[in-house]
Amino acid sequence: MSNTRVEAAPAPAVPQQRTGRWLAVPLLAFALVSLTAGLLADHSPRTKGYFRLFFSDPVHLKAGFATAAVALACFQLFSAAWIFKKLPWARPRWIGRAHRWSGRLAFAATLPVAYHCIFKLGFQTPDARVIAHSLLGCFVYGAFAAKVTVVRLHRFPRFALPVAGGTLFAVLIGVWYTSAVWLYGHSTSAAPAYAAAPVPANADAVAGFAVFQKAGCGSCHVLAAAHASGQVGPNLDSARPPYAKVVAQVTSGGGVMPSFAKTLSAKQIRDVAAFVATNAGKP
Repeated sequence: MSNTRVEAAPAPAVPQQRTGRWLAVPLLAFALVSLTAGLLADHSPRTKGYFRLFFSDPVHLKAGFATAAVALACFQLFSAAWIFKKLPWARPRWIGRAHRWSGRLAFAATLPVAYHCIFKLGFQTPDARVIAHSLLGCFVYGAFAAKVTVVRLHRFPRFALPVAGGTLFAVLIGVWYTSAVWLYGHSTSAAPAYAAAPVPANADAVAGFAVFQKAGCGSCHVLAAAHASGQVGPNLDSARPPYAKVVAQVTSGGGVMPSFAKTLSAKQIRDVAAFVATNAGKP
């Protein structure tokens, strides 16, 4: 008999967990991507290049796609809990693939929103809600980059992935709440009727043209007299709003329009309302 001794092959080395210093990598990805989105959005609203597909306007398109992204993100949260055996049911074979594809579709649903927010409407600051929405809109892609970094590099501390995923989910909910939820809540009530009262003597329509330009009204509205062709808000030439309605809308906001009470004086509001009321519908 042979006395040759067969030695057992050494067991493969188990990859070691990354140290806490590696957490700086997803944090850096979050910061760089968020900052890049903010810099790209640092411009005044643009008047061309919008699209609406089957929605009434680009703003409702944004709200619809953001709502779809949130619904898919909720499924992501549910399926992740199922994958990691946090639910009382046996894990089916298809849940991993469904989880991955729901994430891809959620990301795809954010792209029409990002296109309009970053490249068309830009970073806006008329009130606290819009500021929060603008910041969260930048953060959502930073949070996505951080999560992808954690997933692709592997071997982070166990808490890193749920924290990254939870942060992304929370930021996405914040974006949705400050846009779609607000929009749906402010566009369902019936608009009050306004009488076609004459423009008062203390309102200067000529000065109102300068206010219309300064306030950026043309980036959202169509008004031939101001050479404005915005596609976000109502077409003023078609709507022909009376003076009182314009004053109320500019002062208090409504629908997708923010209030300008803090950025325009009472006289400027009267002037721009006079300009719109006397020129809407004119060639």
